[in-house]
Amino acid sequence: MSAKLRIKAKGIEIEWEGEVEFLKAEVPDLIASIIEAIGPGLPDETDEGDESAASLSNGAGASGRFTTASAAAKLQAKSASELFKAALLKLQMSDGVEPASRSQIHEEMKLAPRVYKPSMHKNLSQTIGSLMDQGEINEPSTGNYVLSDSMHDQLSQRFKS
Repeated sequence: MSAKLRIKAKGIEIEWEGEVEFLKAEVPDLIASIIEAIGPGLPDETDEGDESAASLSNGAGASGRFTTASAAAKLQAKSASELFKAALLKLQMSDGVEPASRSQIHEEMKLAPRVYKPSMHKNLSQTIGSLMDQGEINEPSTGNYVLSDSMHDQLSQRFKS
């Protein structure tokens, strides 16, 4: 089966046509690389000064937008716990969602197809329990999660480097 994709951003247009499997496996990382190369902000956002432009160019600025796939790749996520934290980092830093529901986090995890496995959904309760026990995430209200302050700082630093 064939799929088509067209992306227009910052005066650049990318058009792709090919197999669905390639789209699922490779295109999210390709898009993350493109976003990292051209920067996530709008063209007029880079006029705010050197510090702002530098943080936008690495995809991790306070208002910078990035994908879960790019966060997972940058953080070298390989396990369910690491992908959960990458998805939660994306929701908090890029989307401004804090706290995030279990289903929101799971949907974000699925957007990193190089790491995500269907078994991660079955084991999500165990993953959440383990992260809570280790103090890496907090549950401010039932079924809603945030990264702990120390984990947020640690992942933010790793993501920005």
